[in-house]
Amino acid sequence: MRRHTHPRRAQVWPRAEVLLIARVGRRERARQLFTDLRHTGVKSQAIAPALLEFAKFEVEDKHFDEAIAILNDARSFHPAPSLLTQIDFLSAQAQYLARRFGRASADFEQIARSGSPWAKVALFNASTGWLQLGDHTRFLTDYGDLEKLGGDEGARADLRLEEGLVQAAKGDEKAAKSLQEFIHDFPKNPRVSEALVSLAELAFHASPPRLDEARKYLTRAGEAPTTQAAERGDYLDIWVEESSGGNEAKVIELAKRFLEQHGNSPFAPEVRMKLAELYYRRQDFANAQTQFELIAQQTPDNSLGEKAVFFAAESAMSSMGEHSLDRAIVLFDQVVRQNGALRWAARNEQAVIERKLGKPKDALALYDEVLTSDAGPSEKREALCGKGDIFFEMGTTDPNNYQRAIEIYDQLASDKDEPIHWRNQALFKKGLCLEKKSERASALATFYKILEEDTRPDRRRELFWYYKAGFNAARLLEEDSKWESAAAIYEKLAAAGGSRSEEAKARLTNLRLEHFLWTD
Repeated sequence: MRRHTHPRRAQVWPRAEVLLIARVGRRERARQLFTDLRHTGVKSQAIAPALLEFAKFEVEDKHFDEAIAILNDARSFHPAPSLLTQIDFLSAQAQYLARRFGRASADFEQIARSGSPWAKVALFNASTGWLQLGDHTRFLTDYGDLEKLGGDEGARADLRLEEGLVQAAKGDEKAAKSLQEFIHDFPKNPRVSEALVSLAELAFHASPPRLDEARKYLTRAGEAPTTQAAERGDYLDIWVEESSGGNEAKVIELAKRFLEQHGNSPFAPEVRMKLAELYYRRQDFANAQTQFELIAQQTPDNSLGEKAVFFAAESAMSSMGEHSLDRAIVLFDQVVRQNGALRWAARNEQAVIERKLGKPKDALALYDEVLTSDAGPSEKREALCGKGDIFFEMGTTDPNNYQRAIEIYDQLASDKDEPIHWRNQALFKKGLCLEKKSERASALATFYKILEEDTRPDRRRELFWYYKAGFNAARLLEEDSKWESAAAIYEKLAAAGGSRSEEAKARLTNLRLEHFLWTD
């Protein structure tokens, strides 16, 4: 949308000091004075220009409905025709910025038909409004009227490009054709680069992505890009390179270059997040933490900022640096104070750190806080399992803690609807506790529950705890010289087809050789 700029005439307005106050940045004081002026009982045409300024002030602060109401008040003072046109134009702008495109476009069309000197700008804005609504017929009508009024080529080119860009944003299949026609009809227009970047975006988001085509468009766009095309092109280049399976070092280089050249871009937080994730994936935890903390500083009040703080803490937790665990606790506590979606996950991670620091009682307190909170099922499962693990670890000094751990693991395993890996984990750890209590038969029976559960057709196969339970069950049987039973378990594990199948086959072979278990 184009805004009209009009030289301001020198006038002495009522309460003119309001304008000075607004310009020096005392916005709340200016708003109060403007409000007083609006509600004055004086009926004078001289108030209308001040109300126009007040409305501009509100539009700048994105108070669009308030601005429109003020402009309606200004009309009640019967301003001169030239001032009335300014009021009408600003009102249409406010409607447009409020995304009421139908009303805005109709108002702009009315201004264009009134013989206003701003007719061309009004027709341009009306056209873009119809584009936003997908009303191609009215867009073409206003575009044709603009040509008849002698609209300059730059304005017509902008509208044609806007047509393609809006269609692309809406996923309209006609977008590529509109953009190609713009490039053909206005080959020397500097905004051709923006059309090329948009075509690259369409190729990238196609199913399947056409990465080579996207690269070709980006290369052409890079020959003479506008500022906007350079920014969007450099941004897209990062994702194209990552999607092509290229080496991560190249993606990191592109992300760093983007942040150096477009640090104030609205895409910058997302790019920095990608850079931080890549560092984290490469186990470069120091650089990952730095990038995550920068995101948190720059976007503190949204979900991205919360996620960044959380992973900054995870990076510190994984780092080998001095005082890194202390820093992680501080960052996780910051996540908790934000009271967002990751609050209870952060508490669980703090408990893990306290366990690493040898403070089981502090960890238990944190887990209990999660368990008595409004945390979701996944966070509560994590806390319950962590609490059981602490009692298991404390069983070396007080064997009674093994029974406490068993009770907690039973609670975790009791829900048949729990995800299978949680149920299997709880049963496996319960089996370890029973073994520590010298209840070998009960331990073996508990391990068998996991092996039997795996055969249920209504359950998705889970192999990590399945293998751990199987190997532990086989070990107990071997220790009791029950070779055939142990061999049967190894056969079952070998047939599972997971990462430890070969290990099970090897153990089965050795067992058969050692104890002559070969059959005909």
